[in-house]
Amino acid sequence: MNDCSQKFSKDARLLTACQFSRVFDHNDRRASSQNALLLCKTNGLPQSRLGLVIAKKNVKLANQRNRVKRVVREFFRTHTLRESGDLVFLARRGLSELSNQELRKMLNKMWEKLDKKSAS
Repeated sequence: MNDCSQKFSKDARLLTACQFSRVFDHNDRRASSQNALLLCKTNGLPQSRLGLVIAKKNVKLANQRNRVKRVVREFFRTHTLRESGDLVFLARRGLSELSNQELRKMLNKMWEKLDKKSAS
């Protein structure tokens, strides 16, 4: 039985190229690791929105790209930032070698960096 509060709704996503470009060109916070980059631009909306960039070049197999997207979306749904923003998650090479647990740990560190930057 699906709970509607657990759904990754359309208003929680970045959908257009313009929305992605705004984050790429004018991000005010960023967190980086060896395998990923997380960019954030304050959006002034009541909730944050997420966009994913998981290129074939960096994560070769479709099932690995889907797994990464699933884990990132779940993490985004279950964690909030102090200041809402538009976020773009970019995969780098080697991301597919991480287990789900390692991926969550990496996301947690990146999330904490973003939160610290919004507090200052």
